[in-house]
Amino acid sequence: MEEAIISVQNVKKTFKDGVPVLRDISFEVHKGEVLGIIGPSGSGKSTLLRCITQLESVDAGSITVCGSALVKDGVYAPKKELRAIGLHLGLVFQNFNLFPHFSVLKNITDAQIHVLKTPRDEAESNAMQLLERMGLASKALSYPCELSGGQQQRVSIARALALKPDVLLFDEPTSALDPELTGEILAVIRSLAAEKMTMVVVTHEMAFARDTSDKLIFMADGVIVEQGSPREVIENPREERTKSFLARFNQ
Repeated sequence: MEEAIISVQNVKKTFKDGVPVLRDISFEVHKGEVLGIIGPSGSGKSTLLRCITQLESVDAGSITVCGSALVKDGVYAPKKELRAIGLHLGLVFQNFNLFPHFSVLKNITDAQIHVLKTPRDEAESNAMQLLERMGLASKALSYPCELSGGQQQRVSIARALALKPDVLLFDEPTSALDPELTGEILAVIRSLAAEKMTMVVVTHEMAFARDTSDKLIFMADGVIVEQGSPREVIENPREERTKSFLARFNQ
């Protein structure tokens, strides 16, 4: 099998208050795969994504991204290498994290210009193509406060895609949305999955996780309790902790 695009091995993290949040986490994601991560609040799912995207540091273990070691046995790569590794990853947050004083267009073009050094005309052309794809071309000159939550989240997905990452990571992308807006975001992620975009999706939408993921991880209390195919984990879980969590969904 080809080398994993993301490899997480024996990762551990404890918060400053002494509470362990990740306890010996290991998994791999291969090119074109969608990895779904489910579990109760406080299980370490979001912290795991933040460690992969360098928003949090690990205490022990190794993370490799696109063949480059982000951290090996708890020792991080030099800053210049970390910046290069970061460009392989795009993170979509729960709460959109758009710049409120920037137009939609500027939110998508700014990082292209300053991070990738893309010429402004090209960056704006890329942004408009992505907005067209998201059904938001008419909102290019609007500001985030003028958009619905679902529209803001589609802009944040476009912004992540604009940097041409190898992997998109979603941290509960629908948790801040009203139920009627959730479907439009899940449809975008499904379309990316159909195009074989490599993705890691932390989600509480069980039907979506079952139907869209290639592999599924169930986390609880900072450990991976169970992993396998989505239908195995959701419809025929082996572990009691998984069965308890999924009981309401499977009714």
